[in-house]
Amino acid sequence: MSSRFTCNETSPALRREAKFEASALVAKSVLLSSTTNYIDLMQSAVVLLDEKLAVLELNTSAENLFGISANQLTGMPLGRAWLNADDYSSMLNAALVEQQPLSQHEVEVVNHGGLLRKFTCAVTPVFADGPCRLLIEFNAFDAPRTVMRDAEMRALRQISDDMLRGFAHEVRNPLGGLRGAAQLLDKQLDSEELREYTAVILAEADRLANLVNRMLTPNISADISKVNVHEVLERVYALVAVELPSTIKLKTDYDPSIPEIQGDAELLIQGFLNIVRNGQQALIESSQSGQITFRSRVRRNMTIGTKRHRLVAQVDIIDDGPGVPVELQQQIFYPLITGRANGSGLGLPIAQSLFNQQGGLVNFTSEPGHTVFSVYLTIADE
Repeated sequence: MSSRFTCNETSPALRREAKFEASALVAKSVLLSSTTNYIDLMQSAVVLLDEKLAVLELNTSAENLFGISANQLTGMPLGRAWLNADDYSSMLNAALVEQQPLSQHEVEVVNHGGLLRKFTCAVTPVFADGPCRLLIEFNAFDAPRTVMRDAEMRALRQISDDMLRGFAHEVRNPLGGLRGAAQLLDKQLDSEELREYTAVILAEADRLANLVNRMLTPNISADISKVNVHEVLERVYALVAVELPSTIKLKTDYDPSIPEIQGDAELLIQGFLNIVRNGQQALIESSQSGQITFRSRVRRNMTIGTKRHRLVAQVDIIDDGPGVPVELQQQIFYPLITGRANGSGLGLPIAQSLFNQQGGLVNFTSEPGHTVFSVYLTIADE
């Protein structure tokens, strides 16, 4: 009877408080016992560190950010994946010592593959049984600007592509007449010396016709189906390997778990060929030895155009050539813009247009010795 009487005398407010505290303890216990299950649901990259700044847990987005798997990183120092983590050690240590959450904008992260990105970084102390832990969340600092820039670039490219195709159509007809007249004239000439001039006219007419055809190539409609991206890359590898000088090496770094993508295999081959040959020609013209790497990865929660995709395939074409000149980096995908003496300025714009037709996207980062063109393609069954 005593216990029954005590229960009846407990106020509703105290019962609610006791119930809340019990629920909080249960939630805390569940969170700490299955951290990975919860942080994997987050779109931002999240890493849990111990008091020595070694990695305890990280989610899939963090694996993509650092370019290294959780199995390889768990238990290791954070600096193994975040190569410049020492630059921010004072921020991490301050959060540990003061046991207060901290945040910082424009935090630079150089990942396992050497790529640099900027993030807003939030560091939160986590208190559990034992020493204090740190929960780090990386939110892309440039994500909104990247989406806006991509939309703006797509609109500008559409305008420039329409203008170029109109120009190419106007040139094609008189060019055919010019070449036909040169052929007729060549037949009427008896002098081999004079025929040298008609040969020049015919050769230049053919060169211009080839240029016009390249301008019109993006107009080809894509035949979308399921495609193995590695079969496409191996085809590109074989085509490029036969024409490379001995001073340039090819390397592959594939993720074999990537599902089939949706695209047109022939157009994908042409697009990747244009990008690879751009790096190849840059290396040849710089008269330096180098390497071109084909790398594939899966990326999660990626926005292409206005649509967000849970999974996309990311293909990086990496070269260690001189890089894209800074003054050209904002216009590199515009037609007829080139930094090479013998370049046409059409290879990269055509590649961009081909990938866009298939729902893909191309971005790049470049500095002397490290240029990366990243192609994002949608997964077939995503």
